[in-house]
Amino acid sequence: MKRNIIAVTTEYLSPQELSRQLKCMAVLDIIMNSREDAWLRRVQKYSSEREAYSFSNGSGDEMDIFFEKNGVFIRGFDHENDLNQFGADEWDDGFFAGTYAGVPENFLEIYKDGEQKEYMTFYMWYDYASACWKQNITEGDDGGKDFLLGCICKNAEEWAEWAKYYYETDIDLEAADKVYSGGKLTAEDIRRLNPERDAEMALAEIQAVSL
Repeated sequence: MKRNIIAVTTEYLSPQELSRQLKCMAVLDIIMNSREDAWLRRVQKYSSEREAYSFSNGSGDEMDIFFEKNGVFIRGFDHENDLNQFGADEWDDGFFAGTYAGVPENFLEIYKDGEQKEYMTFYMWYDYASACWKQNITEGDDGGKDFLLGCICKNAEEWAEWAKYYYETDIDLEAADKVYSGGKLTAEDIRRLNPERDAEMALAEIQAVSL
């Protein structure tokens, strides 16, 4: 497979905007799903100690997004994509060697379990030194990148459109927009989005992940 390293176009998000959108989605997922139903959340923050998010659509597709001192990385896994080595007719170690070529070592060291790095169909990273996204591409296949990155909602309207379908209920757009605009959420905002959610518990959990 032919690969070459490229700078991803400026159409992709800046690290700051990516962080904001992921945080908003994580907050909204907390509102829509209690801690007991956290497995239904698409975006979750790994912990309050570091800026890192996981994405899962519940169908076997996932992303990790880590914000480190020297840059940002996104590991994406589209389980139906042809680059999924677990579904390939013949395992190709060269795919991983080529895709991870040139990636800063501290990004890869996060995965202590080597197998976790193999759940990957695309990988891209933002280098603060050169101020651009980078990626080793496979000719003719984006590894599900456009599909998975397209799941990150840019604004309240996009999120509300998805949530109305997913939760099969009308969404209070004004309350959702308050999340995306950085407004201070109240218990009433929580109830407007999800009347069945314990508002105080939701606010406490939001505070923890917002640090």
